[in-house]
Amino acid sequence: MTKQTYLYIFLALTILIWGNSFVVVQIAINDGASPIMIAMARFLVASSIFGVYFLVKRPRLPERSDLRTFAFLAFIGVGIYYVFQYYGVRLAGPSITSILVTLLCPIMIFSMSFFRLGERLSSVQKTGLAVSAVGSFFVITNGNIEFIENWEGIIGGAFGIGCAVLWAVYTVEGKKLVRKYEPFNATAYVSLMGTAMLVPMVALEFVVVGPSEFPFTMLIAALYLGVLCTAVGYVLWFKALTGLTASSTGATLYAEPIVTIAFAWMLLGTGIGWIAAVGGVLVLVGIVLVSRR
Repeated sequence: MTKQTYLYIFLALTILIWGNSFVVVQIAINDGASPIMIAMARFLVASSIFGVYFLVKRPRLPERSDLRTFAFLAFIGVGIYYVFQYYGVRLAGPSITSILVTLLCPIMIFSMSFFRLGERLSSVQKTGLAVSAVGSFFVITNGNIEFIENWEGIIGGAFGIGCAVLWAVYTVEGKKLVRKYEPFNATAYVSLMGTAMLVPMVALEFVVVGPSEFPFTMLIAALYLGVLCTAVGYVLWFKALTGLTASSTGATLYAEPIVTIAFAWMLLGTGIGWIAAVGGVLVLVGIVLVSRR
């Protein structure tokens, strides 16, 4: 096999790992685990791996002038992002959350880039944003005119949209640091700092809600999310980027919701309505339109 074939295999494995993560979280939540505790457990595992990496490789430490940016990225990219994502899974389900998080991220990144640069949108791009907005509405409501009564689904969908916004900010604001410190090292620093920021959230939940349950499935989820999604997933992703174009690599993310829906059906016996599926397609159409110059 050629090198490119191996890289596409790495990409396929990464999408399978990341796509199933939403289902793994749902299984742990169904058994009583708290979304905040799942996020904390994930990054305790991931930070342990990154800590060993730092001891062995001894990469360059962040400069003092960059610490504030690293702290900001850790806060929105770990401290808030994964709490939002896992609460989205709890309230709206893995499939809906995956569609909103994965497909809306490119839209939000595009919009934020134009907003930051002060550029104008073409009529086609404005149409794309509108189509994506309509698609998101269909995904959250599944076309049910009584959707407002499903407050859990609405809040869960809002968490998913919030994740897309947070990841857009994380991506746009983190570009300089990724180039300066290399993607894997920058991710490691953000993960370590973000883990520390999750501690007060866990403590607050303990005071307000009480002790959280620790089912065996939460341990499985922590290992899956920390080892496979965070460490192995990022290594495979960056490895693919070394030999493939960024556009072709990024385009594979659009298959992630399909993986999530398939695993949710196989492991949980759940699915999505056809109107929600049409909404996902509309979001994809919006992505195509806003990408045109």
